[in-house]
Amino acid sequence: MIENTEEIVLDMTNNVFVGPDAYFKVIIDEFDGTTVKAWHLEDSKGNITLNLADRAKGKHIDLLVNTRCRTVWHFVGRFAPMLVIEQYNQIKTLKTAN
Repeated sequence: MIENTEEIVLDMTNNVFVGPDAYFKVIIDEFDGTTVKAWHLEDSKGNITLNLADRAKGKHIDLLVNTRCRTVWHFVGRFAPMLVIEQYNQIKTLKTAN
């Protein structure tokens, strides 16, 4: 597990953090000076997540990368069922909107 030894500061000027060996990037898409309104994760192959700010309501950016790793899986296992339900509800909302 890698932990940052130095603070990472991201804003609209400095809006990209590149992870170890460029395996992933954290990208701030929209920041109003106090709240991160949109951010996403991009992997080394260019795959990107949806906007991850919705869940935290812009209050924080918490990220676990490589959930297949045994070191972090026990954290993921605690909230994975809740995340699946949230995603199901978001998909249902999007389908209803269209």
